[in-house]
Amino acid sequence: MEAQSKVSYFSKDYWYGSIMDWSMKNEQFKTQMFRFVDVLPYLNSGSEVARHLKEYFADAGEKLPPVFNVGLGMGSLAPGLMAGAIRKNVTSMAKMFITGENPAEALTVLKKTRKQRLAFTVDLLGEATLSEKEALEYQAKYLEMIDGLANDAAKWEEVPLLDRDHEGAIPKVNVSVKMTALYSQINDMAWDDTKTRLKERLRPIYRKAMERGVFLTLDMEHYGVKDLTLEVFRDIVMEPEFRTYKFFGCVIQCYLRDSLADCRKVIAWSRERGAPLNIRLVKGAYWDSETIEAEQKRWPIPVYLNKAESDANYEDCTEELLKAFPTVRVAFGSHNVRSVAFALVTAEKLGIPQARVAIQMLYGMADPVKKSLADMGYRVREYAPVGELIPGMAYLVRRLLENTSNESWLRGKFADGISTEKLLRDPKDGLIRTSSELKTGDRFENEALLDFAVKENRLAVEGALKELRRQLPLQCPIVINGQEIRTQDAITRENPAHPAEVIGHVQMASTAEAELAMKAAKEAFPAWRKVPAVERAALVDKLADLMLRDRMALIARQVLEVGKPWAEADGDVCEAIDFCRYYARDMRKLAGGDRVAGLAGGQRVGHALGEVSIYHYEPRGVSLVIAPWNFPFAILAGMVAGALVTGNTVVMKPAEQSSLVAQDLIRLLKEAGFPPGVAHFLPGIGETVGEYLVNHKDVSTIAFTGSKAVGLHILQRAAVVHPGQEHVKRCIIEMGGKNAVIVDSDADLDEAVDAILYSAFGFAGQKCSAASRVIVLEENYDKFESRLIEAAKSLHVGPAEDPKSYFGPVVDSVAQLRILQTIEKAKKEHTLLFEGEVQPVGYFVPPTIFGNVAPDSDLAQKEIFGPVVALIRAKDLDHALEIANGTEYGLTGGLYSRSPANIERVRRDYQVGNLYINRGITGAMVDRHPFGGFKMSGLGSKTGGPDYLKGFMEPRVVTENTVRRGFAPAEAGE
Repeated sequence: MEAQSKVSYFSKDYWYGSIMDWSMKNEQFKTQMFRFVDVLPYLNSGSEVARHLKEYFADAGEKLPPVFNVGLGMGSLAPGLMAGAIRKNVTSMAKMFITGENPAEALTVLKKTRKQRLAFTVDLLGEATLSEKEALEYQAKYLEMIDGLANDAAKWEEVPLLDRDHEGAIPKVNVSVKMTALYSQINDMAWDDTKTRLKERLRPIYRKAMERGVFLTLDMEHYGVKDLTLEVFRDIVMEPEFRTYKFFGCVIQCYLRDSLADCRKVIAWSRERGAPLNIRLVKGAYWDSETIEAEQKRWPIPVYLNKAESDANYEDCTEELLKAFPTVRVAFGSHNVRSVAFALVTAEKLGIPQARVAIQMLYGMADPVKKSLADMGYRVREYAPVGELIPGMAYLVRRLLENTSNESWLRGKFADGISTEKLLRDPKDGLIRTSSELKTGDRFENEALLDFAVKENRLAVEGALKELRRQLPLQCPIVINGQEIRTQDAITRENPAHPAEVIGHVQMASTAEAELAMKAAKEAFPAWRKVPAVERAALVDKLADLMLRDRMALIARQVLEVGKPWAEADGDVCEAIDFCRYYARDMRKLAGGDRVAGLAGGQRVGHALGEVSIYHYEPRGVSLVIAPWNFPFAILAGMVAGALVTGNTVVMKPAEQSSLVAQDLIRLLKEAGFPPGVAHFLPGIGETVGEYLVNHKDVSTIAFTGSKAVGLHILQRAAVVHPGQEHVKRCIIEMGGKNAVIVDSDADLDEAVDAILYSAFGFAGQKCSAASRVIVLEENYDKFESRLIEAAKSLHVGPAEDPKSYFGPVVDSVAQLRILQTIEKAKKEHTLLFEGEVQPVGYFVPPTIFGNVAPDSDLAQKEIFGPVVALIRAKDLDHALEIANGTEYGLTGGLYSRSPANIERVRRDYQVGNLYINRGITGAMVDRHPFGGFKMSGLGSKTGGPDYLKGFMEPRVVTENTVRRGFAPAEAGE
C-alpha cells in the first residue's frame, strides 16, 4: 500500500489530479473550485459556463488547466466546446464517487466491484425533501431498488469472503436509507407525530428488505436529527414484525461527543431485542455544517473540535462495541488506517472471528487500502451512492473536501508524504481536550433559541401552555405610576385558533388615563435622567434576566393570544432579551464609564490649547412607544428598553390584539427595580388614546412600529406644534414592506424553495419582512413554480399550540376578512396556482400562491400581511432589479444566486434596508442584522444596531476655557 504514489491515488485522470493538487495548495482556489462544481449542473449554456468560470477564477492568480484558460479568454475554443469539456471532466469526476445515475446503471459498477472482492451498500443520493410528493417518490425508488438489486443478486455466484460470515450466509445486497428523504415535514416540536410519519414511510422499506433478504442500514445524517433517527430505528426494530431479523443496522458518528453513550444505547436495545443489531461506526461527514450551526444558534458544539479527539473516541467506541459481540455486530467505516488497524487488532484480541469483522469505505476512495484489506482476508464493503448529478453535487463536494482536508489521513499519506509512524501514532498521545461550550469573549452574543430536539424543551413549552390555560381568563389592567387601574371599558381577547376560548379581558384606557400617564412620566423624568447611564444599563440587564427566567410563560402567552407557533414565539422572546442586553451594552459604551448624572459620552472633540470640548448625549424627555401585535413582546421591549436606558421616561401603548402579552413587560419592569414613574402601560384603542398621545405637547419622542398608513399619520401629526410644546417631536418610525426575493437562473432551488416558503408563510406571512413577491428569472421560473407549489401543498396549517402546525391563524377576524377579500380580488386578475385548505373554525387563511403576476398590479404593490405570495417572471437580472425596486417600500429583500457578479450587482443596486443573500429574509437578529428600511418603510433607523439609541437622545457639546490668568494646564502628550 505504501508503494502507491500520489498520482495513483488522486489522478485517475490529469484533470482531477490537478484540481486536487491545486486545492491542497490554495484554500481560496479550493473554495472557488468546489463552488463552481456545485453550480455547474444548473448552467444551461456554454456562455453561462464561461461566464461563471470567469467570475470564479479570473482572480485566481495561479496557472490553470488549459480548459480553464479557454473559459477565461486565453483560448480560442467556442463557449459550447469549452462548456462540453468542463462538463465532461466534472461528470467524470462525479463518476469516481457515484456509481450511476440509477440502480440499473449502478449494477454494472457493483458487479465489477464484487469481482474485485469488494461488497457494497447502495445509497440513493438526496437528503431532506421539500414536499410529500418528493418524499413518496423517494420511498418508491427505495422499494424499486431493493427489488431490482435482489432480483439481479439471485443470479450472482457466491463469493465466500463477501457473502458468508462465521454463522453462514449473509445478504449479498446491502442498502442504506436516509430518513429525511422520506418525510418533508420533519419537526422537532412535533416529535411524536414526526416519528409516527417516519415509521409509516419506513415500514414498507423494512418489510421489503426482510422479504427479499436484504441488509438494511438506517443512515445517520446531521446532528439535528440524530436522536430522532435513533428513536425511529429503535421503535421499528423492536416491533414484532421486524424483531427477529438479523440484518438491520444503524450508524453512529464518532466525531459526536455523545456517540459513546449512543453505542451503549444500541447495545442495550440489541440485548432487549434478542436478535443482534448492526452498527456502522464512522467518523462523520458534516463537521463544518455542525460547527457553523452551533455557532449561529449559540448551542453547545456537538462535535469534537480536533481530529485527535474524534480518532480517540472512535477507538473507545470500537472497544465498547467489540466487547459487546455477539450482541451487536460492527462494520468499521473509516479510511484512517490507524483506526482500521486498531479495530482489527482489538477484534483479534477478543477472539472475534475474522469472518465477522467488516470494514466499510467510500466508493472511489482509498482503493489501495481496500485491496490490501481484501488480500488479508477481510470483508470490505464500499458505500456506493446512486443518483443524478444535480442531487449528487452535495455528496461530491463533501468527498472533494474530505480528500483535500488538512486533517485527512489519506491526504497525509498519499499527498503530503507524512511518515507512516506519525500517522499511526496513538491519537491519545498528547491529546488536548476541547469543550462543547462556545467561546464568547467580549462580543455581544444572542440568546440561544430553544433546541426542540431536546425533550425537556418540548415538555417545558407544553407545561407552560397547560399552566396558562389554568389561569384563564387573564385580566389586563392599565398601569400608571405602578398602580393598576380598571375602567368601565374592556375588550375580550380570544384564541384566534379557537375564538370560543377567552384568553383574557383588557382594560381600555381613555384620554383621561392617557393624561394621567403623561403627567406622571413628565414628573418622573428629571430624577430618571440624573440616574447614571451605567445604573440604568444594569436595570435593563436585570430586565433581560427576568425575561429569560419567564421564557416559557412568555412563549405560551404569544401562542394563545396572537397565534404564534412555538418556535416563532420563542424567537420573539429571545429577541426581546437581545434588545435589552444589546442596548444596555451600547449605553455603557456611549457612557464610556462616565458616571456623570444625566450625561452619556464624554468624547473630546477638536483640539485647541486652552480649550476642552466634550461631546455628550442626554435624554430627550417623555417617549411614547406604540407597538405592533405581530412581534408583541420583542418590538415593544426593544423600543421601551431603548428609551429607558437612555434616560427617558416611557408611556407604552400596545396593540389591542396583543395587550395580554405586552402586560408582562410592565410586570417585569417593576420586578427589575425600575421606579414606578418611568414606565406606564396604556392599553387602548389607537384611534382615541393613541391619537391623543401622539398629539400631546409633552411627548418628545415617538417610537412606532406598524403600518404605513398609521406611521405616515403619526409623522403628520407630530409635525404640528401645540401650545406649550417645548420639543420638536422626533419620530423613530418603522413601517411595512413589499419584500421580494430574486431567484437567479443558477440558484440552488432546494435552498431557495425551502427558505422562501418560510419567509412567505412563517407566522402566516404576518411580518413586515415577509416575502410577498418572488421574482424568478425565466430560465428557472417553471421549475421553481412547480416545486414551490408542491412544497406548499405539504404544509400543515392549524392551531399555533399544535406543534405540528407550520403556521397558525391570523391575528383576528378583521385581518382574516381583509386577506380573504384580497385573495378573491386577485383570483379575478391573476393565475391562482395554489390555495391550501384550512379548518373552518378559527381565523385561518390558506397559504395562497399566484403566478405570472404583473409587477404593477395591486397584488405586487400593496402590503397584504398574510400568507399570500405573488410569483413574477423576469427576463434577466436587470428586469428583476427593476421589478424589485419598483414599489414604494424599501424594507427587506433577498437574492438566491451562485453568480459572484450577480451577487455583487444586487448588493449594490437592490434598494432595501436589509438585503439577504442565499438565505431567508425574515428572522433578523439583534447585532447580526440591525433591522429597518427606508422609502415608505421607515426613516432609516436600525433596531438592534449601533445607531438606534441616539434616536432617543440629544447630542450636546460642552466647551470650557481652561486658561486662567494666561496659564493652561499641560495636556497629555505635551
